[in-house]
Amino acid sequence: MKKSIILLLSVLFISSCQFLKKEKVVTIEDKYSISLPGFLVEAGITLNQEASLEYMNAFMEFYVMVIDEPKSNIEKVLIDYELADLYPNNLKGYSELILDGLKQAVIVSQESDVVDTVINGLPARLLTINGTVEGIDIFYSLAYIEGKERYYQIFTWTLSEKETEYRDKMSTILYSFKEL
Repeated sequence: MKKSIILLLSVLFISSCQFLKKEKVVTIEDKYSISLPGFLVEAGITLNQEASLEYMNAFMEFYVMVIDEPKSNIEKVLIDYELADLYPNNLKGYSELILDGLKQAVIVSQESDVVDTVINGLPARLLTINGTVEGIDIFYSLAYIEGKERYYQIFTWTLSEKETEYRDKMSTILYSFKEL
């Protein structure tokens, strides 16, 4: 009996390790694809009405969301709300506009420098934020990406206490983004 229990626990442990390592590529319409850890599932709740992708694992406190929007929408917002003097109509202006909006909802305690980079041939801006929302300390790893005709925001987040555990997974997700 003892050997059976040990064997069963060993099989469960090996299975769970494979589950955590497994990746899946999720494709959203003909817009983009992104690689996600196998432990994430489609969110059964709406995290954001504008999101085209919402995946999560509530038990692990790990969340991923992508919002995409036509560049023409951003240009219209900048003109309609007289924001063109504050935010240039480019990736830098877009990311600053979105980040300023995020900072209205998050009490930021720490913010990394923005890293300008390229993700699968597309200009991108990356940063991390530690902040508090409704008394909960959260770590965000974010990407703003300029596609051919769309801008993309990729949000990954977890509890601040899990930052070290998930930081590399978050970075892998951000760098896996591909416009189709």
